[in-house]
Amino acid sequence: MGHFLPFFVKLAAQNNYDGIWVDAEHRTWDPRETQALITFHHLFNIDCMWRASTLEKTSLYRLLEDGAAGLIIPHVSTPAKAQQLVEAMKFPPLGDRGLDGAGLDADFMAAPNPTYREDANRETCLVVQIETLQAVENAVAIAAVPGVDVLMLGPADLSIRLGCKKSPIEDPLFLAAQKRVADAAKRHGKAWGRPCFSPEDAKNLVAAGGQFVIFGSDFGGVYTHLRDSSVHLDAAIAGKSAASGGGGAAPIP
Repeated sequence: MGHFLPFFVKLAAQNNYDGIWVDAEHRTWDPRETQALITFHHLFNIDCMWRASTLEKTSLYRLLEDGAAGLIIPHVSTPAKAQQLVEAMKFPPLGDRGLDGAGLDADFMAAPNPTYREDANRETCLVVQIETLQAVENAVAIAAVPGVDVLMLGPADLSIRLGCKKSPIEDPLFLAAQKRVADAAKRHGKAWGRPCFSPEDAKNLVAAGGQFVIFGSDFGGVYTHLRDSSVHLDAAIAGKSAASGGGGAAPIP
């Protein structure tokens, strides 16, 4: 999702989704909206995977303090950049995240937790997006970085850079890159996945070993609903405005 729609969080949880990918790379979020939306995820017991708009260290781990279950970082093309993200998101000895312990992720210090740092390192998820030719070439090295949990292909950006002529899920160039990423993830015991474009595509991704399976969106749901509703509405009112003669209200589009 890319918009402040608290009901969407409730409906996703009600329909048995495990988590929601919230996009701040291409959408604008006020900091208080960010905190509120992550809190709604906690209220309805569904994971919030936040795609961050920054690489700045304290801004990244503040999202975790606010309660995000994990962060999705676009355009991670080198193991050095992956390591930089681990430094920001994980506590020592794995990384170099600053310790506060007074955020939503620590229950606002209401119940002191002596294993908070260990729990946070284990239970917060770092997803790195594989979206460039360099990232595909470095997939094994990126997957090998301790603290990286998921390799996520970005079908749009990667297919542009590969020069794909078809839909990514049909283009041999993209499918070959996907296999390289899948093999790299398997080699180092990491999960991998990507957004899916149809139920059949999701089924094929799972069959190929994908575990990070993204399907459905706020924008897509609204777009489809309004398109279908317009067709039904036009069919219901067809011819009625013309039959009413002149002088009346303008026809409903």
